[in-house]
Amino acid sequence: MDFAVTYEAHDPKELLAGLEEKSDYILIKGDYFKEVKKIMDTHLSDKERLAVELGGGGPMTVLIYALDAVRDLFSNEDKTNKKIDQKLKLYKINKIADDGLLLSLRQLDY
Repeated sequence: MDFAVTYEAHDPKELLAGLEEKSDYILIKGDYFKEVKKIMDTHLSDKERLAVELGGGGPMTVLIYALDAVRDLFSNEDKTNKKIDQKLKLYKINKIADDGLLLSLRQLDY
């Protein structure tokens, strides 16, 4: 795997810029990576999402998106954090280190 085109972020503003560019890989460095890890832990993994979709016969996918939309609507988070949370759903954790977190765009797996 070539991580030569990895976007590096140290704070919410930099992360949002990388997410909006849909960078293939995003490396989150510094203390901010712990916050992003917490956000990523709240998202369904690929396996969990697939299990729900297959187990529900398809309509569960719509329900998942509806629940996410309602949660976002009533969330007290600021606008930037809401955008980050929404866009992070396109990414998965690729690697965790003591000083950073590497995310990769989910569509790279397909």
